[in-house]
Amino acid sequence: MALQDQINQIRKDLAEPVVRWIQEPLARPLVYFFKETPVTPNQVTVLSALLAILSAYYFSFGDARSIIQGGIIFEISLILDSVDGELARAKGMASEWGRIVDGIGDYVSSIAVLIGLMIGFPDSREALLILAFLIFLRGVTFDYFKENMTSRIKHGYDGSQRDIHKTYEKISSSPSFILRIYFYYLQLQQLLFKGCWASFKSYAATGSPTDAVWPEEQRLRYCQEKRPLIALWKWNGPDLIFFLMALLSCFSILENSLQWLSGIMTLQLVLTFILHHYMIRNEKYS
Repeated sequence: MALQDQINQIRKDLAEPVVRWIQEPLARPLVYFFKETPVTPNQVTVLSALLAILSAYYFSFGDARSIIQGGIIFEISLILDSVDGELARAKGMASEWGRIVDGIGDYVSSIAVLIGLMIGFPDSREALLILAFLIFLRGVTFDYFKENMTSRIKHGYDGSQRDIHKTYEKISSSPSFILRIYFYYLQLQQLLFKGCWASFKSYAATGSPTDAVWPEEQRLRYCQEKRPLIALWKWNGPDLIFFLMALLSCFSILENSLQWLSGIMTLQLVLTFILHHYMIRNEKYS
């Protein structure tokens, strides 16, 4: 299989199953509709976040009817969250800034929904706090793995290091609070996966990334070797938890399911991390 075919296949394989098989098919008609309108991907991101906040409002009442209403609205929000990325590609508007805005929108939505549930289910706050931490951690780790794997195969280098350096240069030339948050978000990923961390000031002494670019043959071999890891990680994104929360809400059984949901999702991520570090223990990054 040619390298470009491998890249396209990796993108498909790294899509979370609930996104690939449920949310994206439901989002596709909306992408076709919005493509012919002035609506921008960032506007869709904002609409998705606003619907998540509305679902949080319904969740905060805690009664069966409100939980079902909140679950339906939350699922619509998740579908729209799949629309913005596809719309950006369809309109040729994909950008690094758009990705950051999408990430911010996701975290705003998550926080709002979890706060709404904590108000509606005061006796389940401990399980919800565990889920909140877990959703954040799964988002950080899955985003790193997806971007790093794609960059390794497409470009032949560690894209996370390049991303950190580009963000550092942008902040140096034009200070931005959001970009500084993004810089430390990238540093958190480095800490979790490589055990290293650099503050903004200390990074200045490290210089630009100098890792060698892998030839095509090495990238193809790497792609084949990491297929088991891809199969593991695609189940560890945050969207699986969101989908299950929305689904359980629609049946008004979310509160009774929070304990086992947080336990199973935590165990899944821990086992994936252990297997991940075992499978990459001999990798070297320059």
